[in-house]
Amino acid sequence: MTGDSVTRNSSNASLAEPALVESTFDSGKARPSDFALFFQKFLSKGLAISSAVPSSRSLVEAVLGHVDFTRPSTIIELGAGTGPITSEILDLLRPHHRFVAVEKDPDFCEVLRRRFPGTPLIQGDASQLSEPLARMGIHEVDYVLSGLPTPNLPTRSQVQLWRWLGRALRPSGVFVQITNAPLVYRRFYERLFRSVEYQMVWMNVPPGGVYRCAGPRRHLSRIGH
Repeated sequence: MTGDSVTRNSSNASLAEPALVESTFDSGKARPSDFALFFQKFLSKGLAISSAVPSSRSLVEAVLGHVDFTRPSTIIELGAGTGPITSEILDLLRPHHRFVAVEKDPDFCEVLRRRFPGTPLIQGDASQLSEPLARMGIHEVDYVLSGLPTPNLPTRSQVQLWRWLGRALRPSGVFVQITNAPLVYRRFYERLFRSVEYQMVWMNVPPGGVYRCAGPRRHLSRIGH
């Protein structure tokens, strides 16, 4: 990937409310403690956590390869975890971007707050983003990058998330989803989007991939696998 680096204290910082943002991150590179925390969460929460380990650099690059950082855009990251994708996004952000990370787990949020100073962070459910984003003045988005185990979310949460995407994602917008179950959920995403592409990423533990989805369907097909 190429792009101009920016400082961690990006111009995005002032756009979020203090109640939502208390970030004080340093480096976002994966550390042994990140692996231990991920594995602990995976053991305790199972399918509510997308993976037992943080995303590899190869997987991060596959996700961000679908983002055009040369153009003004609003980028939302769902399920930021310990920040491997967040870190790379911050390195590529320019003044014409807006970025918000979203994470529900309080322990992951604490890691994020220690690592990325000034970065907008919503600690909350990804299915209930309309109100906190509206308070930031964000009503439309260009990219939604998801590290959530989206097909395993409760049905109600899935419906709320897709309805928000249908309203907020611009016509040229893209939803990018990480998966550790290659191609298993392709039909799931095809019921939700008119265009679905898949990229395999072998250099990950376990081998995974990335879905690039565009054109949310206005009338949701049946949620499910």
